[in-house]
Amino acid sequence: MTNARVAMSSRGAVEDVFDTTGRPPKGWMHAIFHGGPYGEDVGRCIPGPPAPEIFTVPLAEGGVHTYRLWTVGSWSDPEDPIAVYNPDGPPVPPPLLTAQEKQWTREGRRRRGLGTVRLVALTGDGRVTCAPDAPAIEAMLAGLRERQYAVLQRLSDHDEGDCYLQVLLSEDAVYEVEQRAGTTGECQRTRSASWAEVCDVVLRWVVDQSSR
Repeated sequence: MTNARVAMSSRGAVEDVFDTTGRPPKGWMHAIFHGGPYGEDVGRCIPGPPAPEIFTVPLAEGGVHTYRLWTVGSWSDPEDPIAVYNPDGPPVPPPLLTAQEKQWTREGRRRRGLGTVRLVALTGDGRVTCAPDAPAIEAMLAGLRERQYAVLQRLSDHDEGDCYLQVLLSEDAVYEVEQRAGTTGECQRTRSASWAEVCDVVLRWVVDQSSR
């Protein structure tokens, strides 16, 4: 199953809200974006204050553009704070499914008679794939571009914590793999320039988690 999720900032989905009067709607504030898809916007608003530290925008061609908060100031009205974002922030992994989303996923599968799902794959463009097989995982990893993440999450119970594996293709064309065990919170990180080696690590993790 594939569906879409939208997570454009650390505070949830962001709508296209604009204001040029100096009085944005309640719960919103003005922002200026240097470069990127919002670089030419005038009067764009974001949730706040406070302004999100990191702000990601899904791109029409796939992937996301990440902004990082540089400063918050005011040019005319101290009651109208304006957040200023730099064009390139650190790469941001796709958000993990929440407890509620895990429940919805399980219930949706059950209603359609698709059986239990133990793992989901998450990508930066908002796609969620349930029970990905080896070809799907290999394709997901092969499709990574620099500064992009792919995440696999086990649908653990709420008292187990989050159990996931994430892969980042860094600027130096090296894959950074992070594994986190939900119960213990133990985190393991490795780096490799070999796509085949990373695929092997990821697929072994999938087999191990699917058997639990």
